[in-house]
Formats: sequence, C-alpha cells, structure tokens
Amino acid sequence: MITLSTDFYNPISQDFYDNLIAGIQFHQLPCTCGHSGCLKIHGYYTRGLKYENGILRLCICRVRCSVCGRTHSLIPSSLVPYSQISLPDQVEIISSVEFGTSAAAVMARTPSIDENNVSCILRRYRRYWRQRLLSESIPITPLPLLVCRCFDAFQRQFLQIKCTPNLLFLKTT
Repeated sequence: MITLSTDFYNPISQDFYDNLIAGIQFHQLPCTCGHSGCLKIHGYYTRGLKYENGILRLCICRVRCSVCGRTHSLIPSSLVPYSQISLPDQVEIISSVEFGTSAAAVMARTPSIDENNVSCILRRYRRYWRQRLLSESIPITPLPLLVCRCFDAFQRQFLQIKCTPNLLFLKTT
C-alpha cells in the first residue's frame, strides 16, 4: 500500500482522486521493496467511503512492481486503509470524546456513520493507538503532522488496523 500525501481541506471525490493520480510522477514512486521507477498501473477496484450524502464509491488505482511483483493500492492520506470512514472524521470522533463531548456532530453530518462505527473507532484508538501516540509525543492534530509522525514512528497510517507494508509518498516540488 502506498499512501499519497494530500491536503486535508480538499473534500474527497472521484475527481479529486483522479487528479491526484494524474499528478503523480510514477518514476519517483517507491515500492515497499525499496526500488523506485518500477511501478506500473495494474488495475482498479471500487472502495466505499461513508460520506455526508451516503456512500461514496471511489475507483482506487492499483500498481504492480516489476521487480518484486507486489501490488499496491494508491490511497490519499485522508483515507484510512481498510476503513470506510475518512481520517478527518475519525480524528474528529476521537477528539470530541477525548475532550469530553460526544461524536454527535459527526453522526449528524454523516448519517451513514452510526454509534457502532463510533464505538469501533474509539475501541481501536484506545487499544492500539492512544499509548503509541503518547509514547512518541505525537499530537492528534494537525492532521498532516499526525500522518507524517505516524509513518515515521510506526510505518503506517494513523488508525490503520492491518500490519501491511505502507509507505507515505510526499509530494515532490
């Protein structure tokens, strides 16, 4: 899996994702095996994301490494691998509960996120992520800092539940 660094003020949409993929210089994109310039588009799959107006279906690009043969999904940093709830929504849920309020605002804005989703996010955060963030002195906001520091310390996206290899690809200038 390769996570592409994005600005968090842009709402996720298929057009946003397509523009993100179109702007990638594939010769600079590294594989988890350490090689660069060896990734080619291999295919696409559909992924659901719980969004304000229901479920947003995103067509996610997959690439294949010509050196090691592994395939990787290219996902923006505003998504959490293996989750249908965006990173900003998950962080808002955690922040609201950590600071003594409820996640009602997120659930009101995004009706497809229910109490079970909130409970699952909080359980995952408390069981795995809270102590790790504290041990590395990683703040939960701002989001770009949270993402970068989690990749530096843990080699994965914040709230990622599976231990699959994941790289953060920062935009080049």
